[in-house]
Amino acid sequence: MYYYHWSYPDYTPNYHTMPQYTYAVPTINTSYEEPYRYDESQYAYLPHQAEFIRATKDVDRVMKILKRQYRSIYREAQRGGMDDKLTEYLFRSIVRFVDDNYSSFTGTINQKVEKAYRQLQRKEPWIFELMTLYSVSPASQARITTTVLTVAFEHLRKNPGPGAPNPS
Repeated sequence: MYYYHWSYPDYTPNYHTMPQYTYAVPTINTSYEEPYRYDESQYAYLPHQAEFIRATKDVDRVMKILKRQYRSIYREAQRGGMDDKLTEYLFRSIVRFVDDNYSSFTGTINQKVEKAYRQLQRKEPWIFELMTLYSVSPASQARITTTVLTVAFEHLRKNPGPGAPNPS
């Protein structure tokens, strides 16, 4: 038996005509800082990131105050079967609304609350529709919302400082 070795000229590499590779030897860099200079401006917080961090801390602080001092509005919202997480989400949405639009409200706290309440009804109607779905009466909706708005306006954008007590 004879075995033939088939040679395919298109697929068999021809080592004699292949280009020769030269290897690059890295040079020693005596100035280690120069080509690899760290640019802090590329990694610094952008202004909107710093604002987002501030807003999150403020909203968290207001939510702790609401949970600790205003449990009655949580109970009032949950009478129709709304659970804790949904109540927390609704109240946080109201506080975030105030924080996002804080500079557009002027006057006393009561004037700000009235303006914010009307604007919240116009821009975020789902909050009130959801409370209606869980059988929260219109009077209770107004009481709950104005309480959350008042607490938000009283405590947002105020730096508690290093000596202030922690609301948690």
